[in-house]
Amino acid sequence: MLDRQQLQDIRDGRSTPEGLASIVIPHYRTEDLARLCLRAIRRLTDSPYEVIVVDNNSADASLEYLRQVPWIRLIERGPQAEANAVHAHASAMDIGTAAARGQWLVSFHTDTIARRDGWLGALLSRLRASPRAAALGSDKIDTDAAWYRAMKRLWDTHRMKTFFRRAAGLPPDPKLVDAPWYPRSFCALYRLDLVRSLGLNWQVAPHHPAGELLYRGLIGAGYEGIQLPGAEMHRYVEHVSHATALVGRGGLNHWRGNMKVRRALARVMGSGLAQELMSDDSLDR
Repeated sequence: MLDRQQLQDIRDGRSTPEGLASIVIPHYRTEDLARLCLRAIRRLTDSPYEVIVVDNNSADASLEYLRQVPWIRLIERGPQAEANAVHAHASAMDIGTAAARGQWLVSFHTDTIARRDGWLGALLSRLRASPRAAALGSDKIDTDAAWYRAMKRLWDTHRMKTFFRRAAGLPPDPKLVDAPWYPRSFCALYRLDLVRSLGLNWQVAPHHPAGELLYRGLIGAGYEGIQLPGAEMHRYVEHVSHATALVGRGGLNHWRGNMKVRRALARVMGSGLAQELMSDDSLDR
């Protein structure tokens, strides 16, 4: 773990260690999640890193908390931040990427929690080992029970809708077509120099979430991506999918989805690691 002075020197630009990773975290009104996320990074990261938190006009107690964490670089967007969550997230990632000083860019969410010592070094070692690899990440981390995953496959509504559209002679719905893989932004690593030299950004387009077009730009330039299975990524980080929407923006548009996120969030926040981190205020300093 980097000591307080090392983190302060990196934050203030007095030091840029070899192999520095810039962890960029968009934020909107998720105080407890942000506290847990940052403290886990502080406790469990062994590689040189800086954390850049881009706040999308939270204007609440969560922003006051972030202002009191001296080892992060906090960028406050204010009222200019987009009201739309998807566009606000993409713009925040662009702002954080522009401010990054590292060799590596790491996209992160406040509902992503590092799980083990050396998580970042282990992921970076995979990327360093392949000279043509420009990105590393995974798809959604699925922690549902095996029986529930089997039922989801059996009753795949997208597949059923596609079948009935074909039977009726209708063209495929673009929203139901399985898109090619790209690293999901809850925890994805990139070679920052390539992102910049190719002029890539995080902006979204219809049916292309934040990060997908950036990844397609890297692949189109002849580079490769490393796809980790969700189970392998879960060895390093926990992602409470949609928890930022539930906590920061009032939830999803589906009550069943909200219930699922609440259960997952309660499980993570009630874990031994979370309880330990949330009780250790020294990690904020």
